[in-house]
Amino acid sequence: MAPYQPSGSSKFTSTAKELPFGYTSIDNILAEIVPVGRSVSVMGLVKDYQVPIPTNGSHHKCTITIYDKSIEYEQVDLAISVFRQLDDMPRPMAGDVLVITSAKVQSYRENISLIANKSASFHIYSASDIPRPPHSAKDALRSSHGTRQLGEKEHEYVSCLYHFINKESIPDVATFQKKVDQSGHRKDKFCKLDNIVDGNYYDVIVNVVKAPFDEMDKTTLWVSDYTENDSFHKFSWDGVKQDSHGSLDTGIHTTTKWTGPFGKRSMQVTCFEPHASHVKSEVQLDQWIRIRNIKIKFGKNALNLEGALHETRGFSRQQVDVLKLDGKDCDPRLKEAVRRKLEYEKLKRKQLKSFAENESEKDTGAKRKAGDSEELKMNSKKRQGPSKMRRNQTREAARMKVEEQDKHAEERLGLNEFIKCESEGQPVTPVPSIAEPVLYKTTVEGEEVTLTLPFVCAKYRTNVRVVDFHPRELESFATWRKSTESDVLSDYSSDSDSGSDGDDSSLVRSSGNKIWEWRFTLQLEDADPNLKGEKDRFWVVVDNIEAQQLTGLDASDLRGDPDALHVLREQLFKLWGNLEEMKLQEQQRHIANRRRVAAKQPPPSSPANVDNEHLQETSGKRNKNQNGLKLSNKPFSCCIRQYGVKLREPDPHKANAGEGRRWVRVFGLFGTRICNERSHSFPPESVLG
Repeated sequence: MAPYQPSGSSKFTSTAKELPFGYTSIDNILAEIVPVGRSVSVMGLVKDYQVPIPTNGSHHKCTITIYDKSIEYEQVDLAISVFRQLDDMPRPMAGDVLVITSAKVQSYRENISLIANKSASFHIYSASDIPRPPHSAKDALRSSHGTRQLGEKEHEYVSCLYHFINKESIPDVATFQKKVDQSGHRKDKFCKLDNIVDGNYYDVIVNVVKAPFDEMDKTTLWVSDYTENDSFHKFSWDGVKQDSHGSLDTGIHTTTKWTGPFGKRSMQVTCFEPHASHVKSEVQLDQWIRIRNIKIKFGKNALNLEGALHETRGFSRQQVDVLKLDGKDCDPRLKEAVRRKLEYEKLKRKQLKSFAENESEKDTGAKRKAGDSEELKMNSKKRQGPSKMRRNQTREAARMKVEEQDKHAEERLGLNEFIKCESEGQPVTPVPSIAEPVLYKTTVEGEEVTLTLPFVCAKYRTNVRVVDFHPRELESFATWRKSTESDVLSDYSSDSDSGSDGDDSSLVRSSGNKIWEWRFTLQLEDADPNLKGEKDRFWVVVDNIEAQQLTGLDASDLRGDPDALHVLREQLFKLWGNLEEMKLQEQQRHIANRRRVAAKQPPPSSPANVDNEHLQETSGKRNKNQNGLKLSNKPFSCCIRQYGVKLREPDPHKANAGEGRRWVRVFGLFGTRICNERSHSFPPESVLG
């Protein structure tokens, strides 16, 4: 189309050059005079439209491309990404005038564009109905989306914009509609690495397993999505790289020790300019990235698949994006890749442990004999005699008797009705029995010896009351940590057996976001008043999951949220009564003592302080503080588990958990809940198996 040459008055011509107040020209946006993140309002003619496609959430996305008089003779335009419900999407035609308000400037893949959500307003003027100036284009307004209403000045400027702009870049109706139809049938090129084949282009989501290294005019890196492909290089456990046929690879980079993943799970990617500079400056080891339109081909050895990223016409300069692990908004395909990585790391640890055990057995010659196995089988058969049924009946009768005794004992104790415990049918174990070390008899060089086990993996039900807690301030019961890869997987839980080692740093890559978790301990005392000694108390850990179950609350910043702190204090009052008040008074007493010492005043027990003589009578009494306040709370039934954790140990004689490590016994609370109603209880299933 040839540009329209107006024949109106000079007054009208000068008016046509002025944007209405509050609107921004597109050249100022593309030149980044308007900063990223700012909301703007623009007017322009539509030259391209991509139909709505579904996103990861409930919304759809469409893209509209426009230009205005500030860029009418330049080979640039402005893209607008619209995120809305499908029924609320704008649907313009070629040459229509689009007026958009409250859109936000964004920089995406090194390109400046606009992003518009439900807060933005759209107004579309039909090109065929826009009158010549000085008439208003109000009657040409075909559709409006949003709350913003346009005024007469905007209607008048639309007429001026449409009839005073170069329209050569607007496609004809048939071409425009063909592009619109094609946008709705774009093939999803995403593929996992186990399904890629030679000669095709793909979009992939991968983990950087070897940092990018510069090779003059290109940058090379290694990536994996933790799937296996028979045409990939094979990396053995000793770090030697082999090709897909098992032959050793003598390539230039084999001298660097390979840290994984092992097997046929990794692919080399070579990036040429303009991608090489971007990858070298922005991409780092262990990041998750998305690579678009990567070409797959066989490498120089004609045996192993590799990836190549060249400059591609029709794509933006940036085809490699660094992905963020941002919880619920995370791409589901990225979540699945993270899940595969975590499962691979678990498998890797098990295999390495198995290899180490096999080597140890070879060195010591400690292999089991076949005769030992046969002897175990014979002993097992002997135990299956006819008296087995009678023994089972005797055990069952004894168990029923213990349950009846526990029931009567709990009735006498008057347990807290607000605290409910799983596995209420399990027998009660006194605290001294739980805390008592376990002895193990064995034979060493023909002599019987008794060993004290550092810990045993066991679960108990017991009746206790809380007599202390740590940290001493409730505000410190919740602490934060940086989020890790596994946090995006809501149903993922790490292997408890591996969590104590802390040697595998690949599982704890931080993304920088804060995750709040519960972390506190309780000192418990046996509820039986007849058990009063040094071994009737022990400390238990309450981890994040069990604290969530205990309190019914999620961890948060308690120092910055007084309401959450108040709710927590009310819940824990049901658990420990006036314990917090006692500790507060004790803390105040310590502060007063420090001030007294600093002021060189006599102690409270001095004859000069006759008013404080009663403190001497109560100072030594159990469950009372120095002010004579007595602990007032009810005992309750709870579940306790015993387990072991590894700590660093410089003394080799104490390192009973391997080199530089020792086992420490730990008790943890689980399966216990503070209820708001006395009648609430757990399901009847047992968890103390």
